[in-house]
Order: sequence, then C-alpha cells, then structure tokens
Amino acid sequence: MAKKDLLSFLEENIDELDFDGKIDLFWNKREKTFEMEVTFYAENKIGQMIEDAQGIASSEPIISFSDSILFYDEKNPAAVDEDAYFACLSYAGKKGWSLARGKAFFSYLQIVLDNGYSDLLDFLNDSDKEVFELTWSNEEFEKIVADATNNTPKQELSYPRF
Repeated sequence: MAKKDLLSFLEENIDELDFDGKIDLFWNKREKTFEMEVTFYAENKIGQMIEDAQGIASSEPIISFSDSILFYDEKNPAAVDEDAYFACLSYAGKKGWSLARGKAFFSYLQIVLDNGYSDLLDFLNDSDKEVFELTWSNEEFEKIVADATNNTPKQELSYPRF
C-alpha cells in the first residue's frame, strides 16, 4: 500500500463500505477535525408518525436518519462536544492514525452500519420501539484495533498537509 494520509484513507475506504445510505466526509482545517456524516434511508411502510430529535413529526413514506462521527486532534479535546456525535475518535496530531487503527475503524463501522440499518427497520416496523439511535462501543472498537495491530504492517496515516 502506498503511503497515504488520514484524509485520503478515509475518503477511499468510505467507497468500499457496503451501505445503501450516504456518507459524507467534511474536513475542518482550522479546527483540525474531520466529521463523517452517515445518512440512512428507509421505507416507512406503515406510515408511522416519527418524531426526530428536534421534535419535528413526520409520517413520510421514506425517512432519513443522520448522525455523525467526529475525528479530532487528541491535543485539542476541549473542542469536542461528545453529545453531538455517536462517536468521537481522537488521532495523534500530525502522526494521525496507524494503518491498523484505520482498518479496524472501517471493519467496526461496517458492523455499526449493518446493525444500525437492522435496528432502524425494527424501529419502523414495531410500534413498541420508541427510540432509534446508532450505537458505538469503544470497547468493541479497541478489540478490533488490537487484532488489526497484530495483522497489519506498521504504517502511519498522517494528518494531511495543506
């Protein structure tokens, strides 16, 4: 694998995910953050009245659900509002991430997306389910990182130069 920076690694691997929704990546150079917005689309077959986080109700036949992951410089954790994201992941300044951590991230993200889509369909088809949200487990993620570290060549995905 040719040497890549963290931004190009994230962009390229988003395209490799098996996901029918939409994933956008935003780079805030000034804040030194990346935000990955994940949007699910699902059919609301029974026309269930759904209220979003802002209290807006809808019974549209196709609903969308969006949430985000924040990647931030570990030297600037004060800029992070953890309640605004379903996951907040730090990187090591100019060093970025290891390739193993990057591969583990996309392995675990695929699991989160698969589970999230299944949970969203359950939510839409079961009127007893009152809340839908994506779930990220740092413990599960770190287990996958540990496994990837043992099976991936040592390489850094540095913070991009601009």
